[in-house]
Amino acid sequence: MGLSHPPPMPDPTGTPTVEGLQRELAAARATIASLRQEQAVFAHGISHDLRAPLRSIDSFVALLARHEGLDDTARGYLERVRAASARAGSLIDGLLALSHANRAELAPAPVDLSLLAEWSLAELQEADAAQPAELDVAPGLLAWGDERLLRQLLGTLLDNAWKFSRPTGMVRIHVQGARAGDRLQVAVRDEGLGFDMRYAAKLFLPFQRLHGPDQGAGHGIGLAVAQRIAARHDGRLHAESQPGAGATFHLDLPAPPPADAEGSSP
Repeated sequence: MGLSHPPPMPDPTGTPTVEGLQRELAAARATIASLRQEQAVFAHGISHDLRAPLRSIDSFVALLARHEGLDDTARGYLERVRAASARAGSLIDGLLALSHANRAELAPAPVDLSLLAEWSLAELQEADAAQPAELDVAPGLLAWGDERLLRQLLGTLLDNAWKFSRPTGMVRIHVQGARAGDRLQVAVRDEGLGFDMRYAAKLFLPFQRLHGPDQGAGHGIGLAVAQRIAARHDGRLHAESQPGAGATFHLDLPAPPPADAEGSSP
């Protein structure tokens, strides 16, 4: 917690003065800058001090695996150790992503979400080439925000849609949307496993999972990061689903000012 700041000095009528409000605003900005610096130090510590022992574990397990005379039981134990180490590394990546989403400076500009979606889906197809997929991305979905963070947000939604559609045999993902006034409404829909809406409140909480690891669930941080990115863009992210009938994630973001939107159109 930071130091508390004195309230703005009122004028004789009891109304805070402009100078007092300016001092309070400057103090609040300094506090925010300090908190962001603390987050950066924390993130660096996570990245460096926690990854080092994981690298040591992986190295020694690899050395042990080369020894002759290990039976199948021993090799099975080693594989479990390596898998646990990989999960811990993935968790570190998730915590770093959450920290970055909270403190990253935004560089707002017109962002073509259609193009970002096509890139993300192309990467998923390349990584899982044997998986049949039907993909549909509406053109011209222009948002106003930070391109790197919005690509991360959209990538998380599409990665989840892909993972939780695989068990059905066919991946079907639809990215649709439209501009409504000064907002962009986007829907990312799949026809995968879906989830029970009774547990929807847990969906965007860190470390919460509505599916098991055997169904593709990860560390439970991705959607928390996605929602934080949406919030930092003055946006909103929510979902609706039905078990066995897929899920739809609704994303509401600022749209570019009309002049920027026209200039970004092909």
